[in-house]
Amino acid sequence: MNIIYFVLLFAVDVVVSKYIDKRKCPEVRAVPHFDISQMLGDWYVVEYYASAEEALSYSCMRAVLTEEDHVPAADGTVEWTPGVTMNFTYRFADDPLGENLLGNITWRVDLNAPAHWTHSEITYDGIYNTYVLDTEYKTWALLLHCAEQREGTRWLSAFVLSRKKSLPKNVMAYLRDKLPRYDVDSKYVFPISHDDCAQKTAKADFSPILVEAGSKVPRKPGITYNVDKGH
Repeated sequence: MNIIYFVLLFAVDVVVSKYIDKRKCPEVRAVPHFDISQMLGDWYVVEYYASAEEALSYSCMRAVLTEEDHVPAADGTVEWTPGVTMNFTYRFADDPLGENLLGNITWRVDLNAPAHWTHSEITYDGIYNTYVLDTEYKTWALLLHCAEQREGTRWLSAFVLSRKKSLPKNVMAYLRDKLPRYDVDSKYVFPISHDDCAQKTAKADFSPILVEAGSKVPRKPGITYNVDKGH
């Protein structure tokens, strides 16, 4: 009986230790000794994951990181503090018109932990956290984003960034192996094609993809078309 009791206790302990609170952001150890100046510039987003977008695919997603000396505060004022802005362009992969969309987001950077960036807005629920999980600066970087809500599940996403349109398979495998420890399901980490990305005028969409106050789902950019039949 004592042996059986011990085995049952061990089994319960294993189950409890694997429990993941989907309302909270995972504990993240961002890049130590991070140099934000080397992270700036142009990037291709070559793989993408979002916990609420398992069926939504993108193409031609690019990002440009620039350093800031001020950050918009949640109350609409400007705070003079170190920051970083991501300007990004993308398309929906199934968009028949191939229309480019663009947007941006600015994070506050704590120079004591420069690989952890935060963003907040009065119209959104909670804090939007971004972590640089790993980077080689000149070739690739791995970002994890997480937004918590007062109610409901968190919103989790990840970007694999590359200075070129693609990365070697061994590098992709290395970066993918880092994601499951942060509760990212690798089955839903999708490649982003950069084929047929001829430049077109981009349509502005400057709202970051975040969880709105009072909502339980992330706000996603959307687009509709009025196309006559036969065209």
